[in-house]
Parts: sequence; structure tokens; C-alpha cells
Amino acid sequence: MTWYADARPLYAAALAGGYALPAYNVCSLEMARGCVEAAEAAGRPVILQTYPADLAQASPHVFAQMVRALADEVRVPVALHLDHGRDVDQVVACLRAGYGSVMFDGQGLPFEETRRVTAHLAVIARACGAALEVSAEGFGLPGADDNVLDTTDPDQARALRDAGADLIACAVGSEHGHASRLDLGLLRRIGERVGGPLVLHGGSGIDPADLRAAVAAGVTKVNIGSALYRAVRTAWAASPGLPTHRAGYAAIRAAVRDAAAPYLDFLHPQGHDHD
Repeated sequence: MTWYADARPLYAAALAGGYALPAYNVCSLEMARGCVEAAEAAGRPVILQTYPADLAQASPHVFAQMVRALADEVRVPVALHLDHGRDVDQVVACLRAGYGSVMFDGQGLPFEETRRVTAHLAVIARACGAALEVSAEGFGLPGADDNVLDTTDPDQARALRDAGADLIACAVGSEHGHASRLDLGLLRRIGERVGGPLVLHGGSGIDPADLRAAVAAGVTKVNIGSALYRAVRTAWAASPGLPTHRAGYAAIRAAVRDAAAPYLDFLHPQGHDHD
């Protein structure tokens, strides 16, 4: 099986095997193809994910059908995830479309409200046979920038896990689009308290040594977005010199493939292959 309509087995295998899955933000066919081609070349499972703004380019149904078709052409596991889902309606729309994994981001909401929504969405996600990721970041910071987050409280992270979250996204120092170092001591405490899969956002800028230590602490999913966006912009800037628009798309696909490839090996520090 290459298309994982339920991503939970992939996360469980990563946690048990001591490796992490790169989760690549994509918003087009060429980006998705580049990531899947990199995964196929490496022989590693991969998560593709769409940010809410990406869903303005195409509906959840279109993304789900596109990624499923790409998965049918390779031999490695592929799953689709909603990144930073902002409300129940958006999360449910992606589940209905066939996403195998979804995230609810309660940033700015009081913690108790996030826990209530988590419990509600956990029932729906399980009924759909899909994974639920919940952000344990930024409670009570209405309107805060994505890069200005409270660090995760281990007890709150555990409470969200108990409410039904399959994965917990942690704020331990990483920032979207910026070089960053992690508070590894806090991450280890969260891992011990939660006892389940953890997620890091802002993976493009995390120091490599910190990423290795994070995987050892129970991180099983690392979001990669900025590295791909930079690759797309660089390839797009060079495209006027190419003979056709098709050559431009091919250049973008190759640039994304090259940007995605290192993470597939880097996040498997013990050299695990998917069985």
C-alpha cells in the first residue's frame, strides 16, 4: 500500500523505529511531484501537507485526489495532512476529502477551549480513520504572529493528548522561516509527559544537531516549508531564460526535489527503511 488514507500507522512506525517523517508543505502539482520523487528515490515514507492558504489554490478534494494519484505511481508510503487548520469546518472538510491526517491549531484560543475542540475533533477524526494533530502552542495570544509563540507546557500537552490528539505540536524554539535552536531539555520533558508522537514546525531552519536530538526525544513529524518555497522562488526567477513554460515547471519540480531530498535521510538517523 502506498496511499495511506490513515496516517496513524506511519506515525506509530516512526515513533517505534526512532525516526521522523518529513512533512512537506506543497501548493501545486510540481511541488507535490518533486517531494514524492525525492521520497521514491530515497525509499522513505513521506507526508505532504497543505496550509490553509494553499486551499485557496485548489479545494481539499482536488489536493487529495492529486496526491493519491501520485502515490499510486510510487512504491513508498504517502499521506496527506492539513497543516494549521484554523477551525472545525476546515478540518472536517479535509477529512471528508480523504486527508489521512489533520491539524487543529488553537493559537490564540484559551487552553480550555482548545482542549474542548480537540475532544470534539478526535471523535470525528477517529470516525474518519485519520490522525489528529493539535498545537500546544501560543494559548491566549490572539492575533499573535506564527513566529511569536509561548513555549509548550508539558502538562497542557499531556492534557491535549488525553483529550484525543494523536500528535502534539510543540513550541520549543523553532520558528517558521528562520534559523533556530531548540530547548532540548523542555522537549525531552514534553516527550516524557506526553508519551506519544511529537511534531516540530519550522523544520527548515532548525539546527541539524538539534533535529537529531529532537528525533531521539520522540519527534516523529517535522514540517518543512520554507526550504521548498525558497527553491521554488529561485527556480521561478530563472524561468524566463527557459524555452517554454513546461521547462519552467520541470525546473521547479527538480528544485523542490533537491530541496526535499536531504531531510528524508537526515530524519532517519539510524538508517531505518520502511518495511
